[in-house]
Amino acid sequence: MTGVLLVTHEGVAEALCRQVEIILDQLPPITTVSISAEADIETARNTLREAMAAARDEQGLVVLTDLPGATPHNLAACAAAEANDRLVSGLSLPMLLKVLSHLDQPPDQLARLASEGGYQGIIQA
Repeated sequence: MTGVLLVTHEGVAEALCRQVEIILDQLPPITTVSISAEADIETARNTLREAMAAARDEQGLVVLTDLPGATPHNLAACAAAEANDRLVSGLSLPMLLKVLSHLDQPPDQLARLASEGGYQGIIQA
């Protein structure tokens, strides 16, 4: 199984996890790190590294962040690169549900499915 870590602005990961639990009637194994606007960068970086180590599973880890270029993403991108983990940004509920439906996939494949799930969740009417 591949581990999943959500790194988001404060409250985003928690809200998505609540919805996942409602939709799936359970909460699959997800680790979350919320980074507030007032967070000390070094403390947040250390917390993030610890969470990554805890979330990494037999096959590895996929890190999902909410907003490309924002502090949670930037910190996660650096930490993921150091650990050779996969990172996908633009987290949405469709993306997360797609990932959770395929936790048996290796990190490279799961990252691709995350992007696919996010893209498939965009509908223009």
